[in-house]
Amino acid sequence: MSTWSRVEKLEPAECLTLLSSVRLGRVGWSGPDGQQVIPVNHTVLDGKVMFRTNLYSALADGTREGVVAFEADELDDRMQSGWSVLAVGPSEHVEDRDEMRDVFRRLGEPWAPGDRTLIARITPEQLTGRRFLRR
Repeated sequence: MSTWSRVEKLEPAECLTLLSSVRLGRVGWSGPDGQQVIPVNHTVLDGKVMFRTNLYSALADGTREGVVAFEADELDDRMQSGWSVLAVGPSEHVEDRDEMRDVFRRLGEPWAPGDRTLIARITPEQLTGRRFLRR
């Protein structure tokens, strides 16, 4: 018997709202070393997923250009409910100094230690999500 008795598909606007409600998600891409998935602190600004990374990291290489996936979720074992959202779209690095200053101010500090001076932006072209409910 399944834990969840109902699964609801989410509309794109609700997917963005849910992505905005959590600070940790996962970026996935395909690169020379195969499939990669790395957790990142993120925020949603103007409908785009933004996060910081190290300039010389695999994540920087994977988000330089091309299409990536971004996933975030929230599950509550006690309430036996949750949701999951997947955003797929092109990624790029923020290079305009004024925009970088503004985004750094709005992003806050990343959880991972080290130098995180690069800002990556994912523009979702596909937003899908599901809410899982016990009743």
